[in-house]
Amino acid sequence: MAEPAPAAQSLAQYRLQLIGAARKYKRYPRLAMENNWEGDVVVRMAFGGNGLLAGLSIQSSSGYALLDQQALEMFRQAAKSIEVPPGLRGRDFSFEVRAIYSLRDQDSG
Repeated sequence: MAEPAPAAQSLAQYRLQLIGAARKYKRYPRLAMENNWEGDVVVRMAFGGNGLLAGLSIQSSSGYALLDQQALEMFRQAAKSIEVPPGLRGRDFSFEVRAIYSLRDQDSG
């Protein structure tokens, strides 16, 4: 049971790094703002043993394809900007991340 701890810690840290990086790429699409579209998007990110993003999919939709697609793009860009830590290389892993689109606290860009 002791073996998974370093990988679990690396995974949690990497996930937080990706979420932080994704903020730079978050855009609230103008069409969505004009139509008062809001929602949460849960994205599943899968990585291969080579450390590259192997898959990106919507686990839970916001109900608006435009917001869902923007969330995918945001996390795709973040994955390109943050290197997989050495402790996770050589293994497949995945996790979920969330993008929240709320007109009250939107970051438009």
